[in-house]
Amino acid sequence: MNWERVRHTFGAARHASMEGPMNRLRTVIVSLAVLVSATAAAEATPTDDSKEISVCLEGAKGDAGRERACIDTVAGPCMKKPEGQSTPGMVDCIMGETKAWDDILNAEYKRLLPLLKDEAAGDVKKAQRLWIEARDADCRVPYYFYDGGTIVKILGAECERNHTADRAILIKSWREMAQGDDQ
Repeated sequence: MNWERVRHTFGAARHASMEGPMNRLRTVIVSLAVLVSATAAAEATPTDDSKEISVCLEGAKGDAGRERACIDTVAGPCMKKPEGQSTPGMVDCIMGETKAWDDILNAEYKRLLPLLKDEAAGDVKKAQRLWIEARDADCRVPYYFYDGGTIVKILGAECERNHTADRAILIKSWREMAQGDDQ
């Protein structure tokens, strides 16, 4: 048997039969690459909600009490709208603000780390990991008291939002201290 001829015949047939699927696969891969690029760009761009909170924080610069008053800047007005007045609507409003605070927290964290020496950066990273564990544990607690009730969803969302906002304010203050008064 002439194996070269068999290999050539089957190889050509396989190549011809794969042309359609290969084009579809190429289209899928290109589409996924575009989607990933768009998603990454969206994540890197501050949301309108995080911009609104940032404006509030800038107005309260350096006064932790006034900065903390920026909590509910987004969720409060959202819950006054008809779609924000049901339990799921309220949770969506609060979690939308939580996402904005989380964006601010992550941005401040990324700005802080390069300003620190190795030991300080290590402590900040360790504190951040421990904070995530503590936040998650704290925000599970209301679920033990209101088993099955709808209010617990709102309490849980508020807990996560408040912890995230407080952490963002703290990390922001550390970043400002690390940069000095001139920034």
